[in-house]
Amino acid sequence: MARNAQHDLLTQPAGDIAARQRYVLAFKKRVEQMRRKARVIYDKRIASDVASQPEGDVRDNAVLNALYKDDLYQTICTLKLTGQELMWSAIADTVEPSAENLSLRFDALTKSKSNLGSVTLDPALELPEELKKVHIHLQPGGYLRDEGPSDLLAGAYYEEGGALYSRGQNVGTRESKAECMIRFLGEWKPDFKPARILDMACSVGASSVPYALTFPDAEVHAIDIAPSMLRYGHARAEALGASVHFHQMDVAQTKFEDNSFDLIVSHNAMHEMSTETQKAMFKESWRLLKPGGICVHQDVPLRFSELDSYEKAERSFDKWFNGELYWTDYAQNNCKDMFDAAGFDTSKGYFGSFEQADKTMKWYLAAVEKPATDG
Repeated sequence: MARNAQHDLLTQPAGDIAARQRYVLAFKKRVEQMRRKARVIYDKRIASDVASQPEGDVRDNAVLNALYKDDLYQTICTLKLTGQELMWSAIADTVEPSAENLSLRFDALTKSKSNLGSVTLDPALELPEELKKVHIHLQPGGYLRDEGPSDLLAGAYYEEGGALYSRGQNVGTRESKAECMIRFLGEWKPDFKPARILDMACSVGASSVPYALTFPDAEVHAIDIAPSMLRYGHARAEALGASVHFHQMDVAQTKFEDNSFDLIVSHNAMHEMSTETQKAMFKESWRLLKPGGICVHQDVPLRFSELDSYEKAERSFDKWFNGELYWTDYAQNNCKDMFDAAGFDTSKGYFGSFEQADKTMKWYLAAVEKPATDG
């Protein structure tokens, strides 16, 4: 299943709105080209001023402060922020009018006896206060937006905005993140056939569905804390003919039994979590994984240990201006250390980049296998 799979929950924008979306896409691509040339600004206007600073945090902070105070770089940042806001405005004009139809679709699913999967929500689950206040990616209403028991809007925004965003970043569509990881598993452990799979922090289940379709005999579960995302994910999976069971749970403390999954995965989720939550997710992965099972956590290839002071500062934009609270935390975390602390033996694990089939993107993968015996 390719990235941006088509299904009947997606809106069909009218001609004028489609034209706006094409304009936004062209605008974002142009700004991205400008951003990639921003190093010239740094080299000509800033580098000499910070060259005397000692390497490490002192220089990193000096570069960060100087870069974001520069008039030309501020202009690029303003354009980038404007592109993100224009994107959501163009998406809103198709998503908001579809709210009632999406709700009716979900209501019909709840009454149907022919569903392939399910969705189970937990109204008592305590949601993080910081995510109620900050809108990740500037998504209108945020990930936790919830307009009622049949609301799917947060999920609709997430999928349609994400599809337009990825096109603006020139990410290929031949292979989704999940398919890329499934291909990795086939190369890394060719005889591995999971019978029970868990997708942690699944959002709308775009990565959950390929596992259900690739391993049709497996029981696939997916968890997230956002209710509208999960409702949309359930409706989306049914529309694509995939059997996925969605649950509203915290990755740090699920309600599944010990040793109950053969494969545990996450996709682009770590950078949306605090360091404490990431560590807890790794520990929960150990508890839930069967002996001999495999865990793979995947995310963007952002490792500050591999970047210089300029690159660190430039890549910090999303934390300050795009609602990514934990962007730089993720960039400084060490997945191998967190797996070690959780109890895994990482000596035979995989920690590094893995390229999409179309060569347009490399993802960071942290993969380990739980020993066949706990003791």
